[in-house]
Amino acid sequence: MMGIIGGSGFYKGLKDFKGSEKYIETPYGKVRAITGDDFMFIARHGYPPRPPHMVNYHANIYAFKIVGIKDIVAITTVGSLKEDIPPGTVLLPDDLLDFTGRVWTYHDDTPVHANMYEPFCPSLRKKLSSLGLRDGGVYATMKGPQFESRAEKSMLIKLGADVVGMTVAPEAKLAKELELCYQPVCMVVNFVDDKTTHQNTVEMARKMEKYIAEILKKLIEEYPEI
Repeated sequence: MMGIIGGSGFYKGLKDFKGSEKYIETPYGKVRAITGDDFMFIARHGYPPRPPHMVNYHANIYAFKIVGIKDIVAITTVGSLKEDIPPGTVLLPDDLLDFTGRVWTYHDDTPVHANMYEPFCPSLRKKLSSLGLRDGGVYATMKGPQFESRAEKSMLIKLGADVVGMTVAPEAKLAKELELCYQPVCMVVNFVDDKTTHQNTVEMARKMEKYIAEILKKLIEEYPEI
């Protein structure tokens, strides 16, 4: 069974998937999920949707652990820092920068240090890349909820980042602590520039939802062992 994390409205893009609603109790709160025979979907931002800095990442990731799901595909929208990664691209990052300034851990009382040298899942990324998605890149996670300044863009480029978003670092770190296989699938919805607005990023994401749903369907069909 495959775990899927998506934006609060993304389940509309999974309308061809047969599933039912269920609530999963975790030590960090209750999580609403849509479950089918071969997938479980969690809307990252919840219902009603909460901004990135208010998402209950701990509960979302732990819910997959509770039901025994080991492979998680996380759909996320990002801004591009490179001219050769235009809006409309779907990217599978293989490395991570975290600028959220927060601690993401399940171990507040005991020193436990997860190895983040390989932040995402190579085997799951290989399966996704076989479906024609662009493989490789550095995802920089910013605190948000505002978009990046000109100076922040320049800094991120100098540090080697390719795309920037607000949600992957907490999910990746918490999944790593629970020994889950986690891979982001990045929908590039804008270039990081002075023309970016919340509205135009939402519009681009909606245009890409059908394609992302097709990718997920192919992934489930071609790798039923997940």
